[in-house]
Amino acid sequence: MADALPDPRAVRAAVANVAWCESVCRGHGIPGSVTHGMWLAGGRPPPFFPDVVTLAPGLEAAAVAEAVPRRDGASVKDSFGDVDLGGHGLAVLFEAEWVWHEAAPPGGESSPAEGSLPAGSSPAESPAWAEVVDEAALEEWAAASSQAGTFPPALLADPSVRFITARGAGEVVGRAALCLGAGVVGVSNVWAGGSGVWETLGGAASRLFPGRPVGGYERGADLAEAVAAGFVPVGRLRVWVRR
Repeated sequence: MADALPDPRAVRAAVANVAWCESVCRGHGIPGSVTHGMWLAGGRPPPFFPDVVTLAPGLEAAAVAEAVPRRDGASVKDSFGDVDLGGHGLAVLFEAEWVWHEAAPPGGESSPAEGSLPAGSSPAESPAWAEVVDEAALEEWAAASSQAGTFPPALLADPSVRFITARGAGEVVGRAALCLGAGVVGVSNVWAGGSGVWETLGGAASRLFPGRPVGGYERGADLAEAVAAGFVPVGRLRVWVRR
């Protein structure tokens, strides 16, 4: 019996994630291309970014493995968790779930994603999100995310990309990167260091990209927080790395 087709929301989230990978790689002078159902980086990508991303389910493992560069640490994001690369010199680095949130209503930036706040909080106490708008702030954002040097300043001029920071009680309590692709606001590099971050993230994304749903992937405690805040798991993925 054939495997069920992936949730269309997972497909769109995967395409939006590729738009993010493409934008960052392009900022480093690394081209990207799509062929045979895969996105390929045309050079060694920055740390934590994949060399290959699958964009269609059911790809042949041998074909995917062949596309991964022959060097230790080269990686592939198996967007649908259905390609077994264990017999091709790669090992699973981690598994995660695509998460999805429909577009927040107009004015939702100051309201949590589903109109609910953490217990004991109020709208006045929820964090306020703001864009990173200059090079110094981007460097600070990247360093705090343990990715110093990863995000070229040229990304600040890319209309599809936004870096955002949440503050509460005068302190930074959250960070996220947004990238518009396939009509979806791809969200990545989320850090939630205080209450209300995930609950307000969907609204912040919709303020910057009105009327667009939000998609990304998370695992572990971050996944649990995202789901508790109203994001919906819509499919699994795996990241494989060459050893």
